[in-house]
Amino acid sequence: MKRFFQPAAPDPSKRAKGSGDDPTGLGGTAKGLGDNDKRSDPRSFVTWNANSLLGRLRKQPDKDALFEYLREKDLPDVICVQETWLPAAAPNRYVLAPPQQSGAHIYYIDPTRLAHSPYEFTRRGTLKDDTKAAREDAALIHLCLRQKPLSAYRPYWSCADVKRAGCAVLVKKDVDVVSVRRSLTASPGDAHDEGRVLLLEFRSFVLLNTYAQNNGWTRESFAKRRRWDAEVDAFLAGDTAGATPRPRFDSDSASSRGFKPLIWTGDLNVCHREIDVTHPRFFATQKPDGRKGKPPPSPPADPGDVGQPGFTPNERARFERLVTAHALVDAYRRCVGDVKDAMTWMGHPGVVAVGKYRGMGMRLDYFLVENELADRVDVCEQATDGMGLAAMAERPASAFFGSDHCAVYLRLKDGKSDGEGATTPTMT
Repeated sequence: MKRFFQPAAPDPSKRAKGSGDDPTGLGGTAKGLGDNDKRSDPRSFVTWNANSLLGRLRKQPDKDALFEYLREKDLPDVICVQETWLPAAAPNRYVLAPPQQSGAHIYYIDPTRLAHSPYEFTRRGTLKDDTKAAREDAALIHLCLRQKPLSAYRPYWSCADVKRAGCAVLVKKDVDVVSVRRSLTASPGDAHDEGRVLLLEFRSFVLLNTYAQNNGWTRESFAKRRRWDAEVDAFLAGDTAGATPRPRFDSDSASSRGFKPLIWTGDLNVCHREIDVTHPRFFATQKPDGRKGKPPPSPPADPGDVGQPGFTPNERARFERLVTAHALVDAYRRCVGDVKDAMTWMGHPGVVAVGKYRGMGMRLDYFLVENELADRVDVCEQATDGMGLAAMAERPASAFFGSDHCAVYLRLKDGKSDGEGATTPTMT
């Protein structure tokens, strides 16, 4: 039947009950909380590659294990998730949000400051809901977000157009978020088309949650990973043409560089050193398998691209240069040193047949902090710590929650980083 009436445009100042979204992606003020009730900065964080957040929350044992872990960690202030597999709203469903006042919170998108057009910014931060299946998926996510302990958090999404990749950051409702971005590049209308980036600015530091591009096995995927590494490098350098501007303190800040210090977390899809894999020789000599009757890709011409994605010489060399050039500190290694078998990803334990990666592990998930925050690192631990390789090989629910990645936890000490208290960012 033909539709004669167009639906009314959504009012950005009103959020659907239990939606978990707001049109700006910046989040509304939590009920009962005014600006004076909010804490300036988070202190505790968890990162976890869910390998489909929807899949994990659909399975009660996985969901129970995740919630129990969060309670054991006293409900961290921030939860970073990668591989959400939640697609973005369709192009005809986006919402523009002009400046306006709504209660105690101002909904505002400034494209010059956020380096995104309102269209891309809001669409990539909104879950798909234009099909029955998508609405059912979104309803399940929103239902879980209304349940304890997730009801204490406000979600921020970065979504792809298809059911793949994507990431999310859940922030406790009493923590103030200054701005949100979804890209490392500064082109107008830019938001990462696979939802691999979420950049949250707090009052005294910045949190970058990424699901890094996998190196893959082909020349095309090698090139995509090189571009990804170059984009990260340009962003970290700051004041780089084409890169998203890094948030700054006010001009009168005591910060020596002006930039707010950074915490970079997520599934970075690279092993920094040989100690970050269980079997270095095995991973260094891996070759791709053919799929669906097709032959495997041709061997790479560059010997530096040979081996398991995430452990090739070229990837590790670029990562080393990036960490060194930007003085990034591996929070986990700073806390525990060079312990062996400290893995965050484990191969499939096998159900019918045992796969070749059974018992093989890689450390792909990190908390990297800039020097200004390094002395504030109090605890950084992986959910697999003290478990032993044999136990890790089974991917127990207490650490993996149904995923192939375990959770990593970071807690900062009390203290002020350079320039804390200056809350108004300026961009150059």
